[in-house]
Amino acid sequence: MKKIENSFAVTGFIGKDAEIRSFETASVARFSIAVSRADKTGEETSYVSAFMGIEAWRKNEALDSFDVLKKGDDVAYVSISLTNPKTSGTRASGEQPSLPEESAIKELYVITFNASKVVVKDADALKYATVLGTTEFGTNAGITTPNTPVKVSTDTQYLLVVANPGTVLQARLDNIANGATFNDINALITVTTKSGEANNSYLVDEVVHANGCAMINAGFYDDSDLDPNNHAWKADCLLDVSGNIFKASDYKTEQEALNAAKSKPAQLDIERLASKLEVMLNVLEIGPFEEGTGSSLGQFEFGNWTIDYYNSLLFPFAQKTKTRSSHTTGFYKSNFYTVDPNFTKNSGTEYLTGIIKNVLDASREPKVDWVSESSIAGENYRYCIENTMAKDYQKFGAATRLVIKGKYAPWKDDADFTLGDDWYRLSNGTNSINFKNFTKLKDAYTPAAAKNEDARTALEKLLVNACDKFYTQVKTALGSNDPGSFAALTQDILDNISANGGELTKEDGCIYWYQNSLNYYYYEIRHDNAANDHMEYGKYGVVRNNYYTLTLTKVNGNGTPWYPGDGPEDPEEEEDIDKLGAYLHFEIKVAPWVYWQTNFEI
Repeated sequence: MKKIENSFAVTGFIGKDAEIRSFETASVARFSIAVSRADKTGEETSYVSAFMGIEAWRKNEALDSFDVLKKGDDVAYVSISLTNPKTSGTRASGEQPSLPEESAIKELYVITFNASKVVVKDADALKYATVLGTTEFGTNAGITTPNTPVKVSTDTQYLLVVANPGTVLQARLDNIANGATFNDINALITVTTKSGEANNSYLVDEVVHANGCAMINAGFYDDSDLDPNNHAWKADCLLDVSGNIFKASDYKTEQEALNAAKSKPAQLDIERLASKLEVMLNVLEIGPFEEGTGSSLGQFEFGNWTIDYYNSLLFPFAQKTKTRSSHTTGFYKSNFYTVDPNFTKNSGTEYLTGIIKNVLDASREPKVDWVSESSIAGENYRYCIENTMAKDYQKFGAATRLVIKGKYAPWKDDADFTLGDDWYRLSNGTNSINFKNFTKLKDAYTPAAAKNEDARTALEKLLVNACDKFYTQVKTALGSNDPGSFAALTQDILDNISANGGELTKEDGCIYWYQNSLNYYYYEIRHDNAANDHMEYGKYGVVRNNYYTLTLTKVNGNGTPWYPGDGPEDPEEEEDIDKLGAYLHFEIKVAPWVYWQTNFEI
């Protein structure tokens, strides 16, 4: 009788380590295999696992043949589809397309978490962050997707990605420890300050650097409630990917699981950590203004601009809150403000923490990165770290600001004055007096100084004291050219002071010297254009992935002859920004990047 044998192969995963019993010449291993089968209902296909008991024998000389019969760690895959804010949109608040280099992903860190938001990883992975490079993903129509699904732990429920991290964040991601939570990864980052730098622009390197713009999960705006008043940004940014995890044990082969993951990628929006600024010009009016007609009497020539009061503190992800401004849905469903590390909520001085001010060098020159205006949008811009504050802590010392330098004079060109000449001012509130040149200042000083002090009017006393203080302030810079008194000073002598003479007069009660007509102006940057109430939430600040185009439309009068800060006409850091007689005024419209176009006056 012919013996008939049926041969078949079973593919599956070992359910638990084999139980091995040894006899005199042979051994037996008993174990189970999880085998998946497909169940199809209509168009839906699901996989069901069944366990088969297996018994295997070996001769005892085959010593290693049972070593592989151990439970293997199940594996899982997730495919990721990333969208960053770079597409164009309409503007209410609007959205502005990004430059290619602002959206390029050079390096992508993938971190996964379990249901408790504790980091997990594939059993074979050495680190908790999977790093993908440019060769490992492609971009199509603004959407970046890894070429192959990412191997993850079967316990994965949440996903975080970071693109192009800066030095501090990269080191943190490279060293994620077992048991770390999302809060551990999202802890405060402090950018180390550096001495001896040419300016403070290095403070942006953590969020914009040679490898591109740092980006992270954008978070989620919940508009599921029918009542718009209940729509809000969620506090967390982790993406729930529980429906996008494909376990190998649920499929006949690991390749099938991989293919299934690729067919259903997790959709994730990411955004830049940096804010972006530029300045444009459309100056139509220059004060002072003629009474009755309103005609411009002054003249102004724009010089350059810079960022001041840089924030050096950040969270990788910053919690968002809704603002008053409307927003036409594009990449974002809503406008937003963020909560940064120095966001003071209760009485305290957190708003001053981590704010880095520009300073002067040894020659009285400001150590800043001067930037030209843009003649077209996107021509000349700079980045900074976001800087926000609670409404009651919108203080001069808390807000990132714009500083402008230019030439200004309160007169038209005439026989006595040409823009670029020196001029002088006696500060006296609304009764301040401007002098077209040093000769006219001397002409006022000389008869007043000749009188006995008791015979001088209050204005003459103010003038004489201010002129004498002026001499005291400038004489150290004159050196051998010092004539010994204010009365002996001339413009020719003052011309020996070559740089930033106005800085020398940064003293209360001193004649202010506008050397070469140089004037400085400052502006605490507005965020929410619709926040017009006094000290309203979200009114001031710079926010991540927001692009502010600030257009100068009107110059109301003089600035200061010194770089703003700690001068007699400069505000105290603890002062509210919204105060009567605020120094500089801008008007803002908002614009992926969330884009703000700002018209402002100085």
